[in-house]
Amino acid sequence: MRFEAIRARGPGGQHVNKTSSAIRATHVASGVSVRIESERSQHANKQLALQTLAWRIERIAQQNASRVRHQRRMQHYAVERGSPVRVFHGESFLPSG
Repeated sequence: MRFEAIRARGPGGQHVNKTSSAIRATHVASGVSVRIESERSQHANKQLALQTLAWRIERIAQQNASRVRHQRRMQHYAVERGSPVRVFHGESFLPSG
């Protein structure tokens, strides 16, 4: 995890212009990044960033697992079953019975 304290955007007057309370959290392994600036406190924004980042990484993992399941299912339907090499015709090849 990498955290950066940055200045928040938007209205807020002196508080926004003087403090760096917004947080950009980046999950280094996956490259997923979130920016949180909803609270006045840097500490509260950091906690929200961790929660949001965990939620996004979990959602990406679920999407990947779903994609893999779908590919396996489609592979099952793509398998060609029972392709005979030779087909015999004629009365001598009919089943006796």
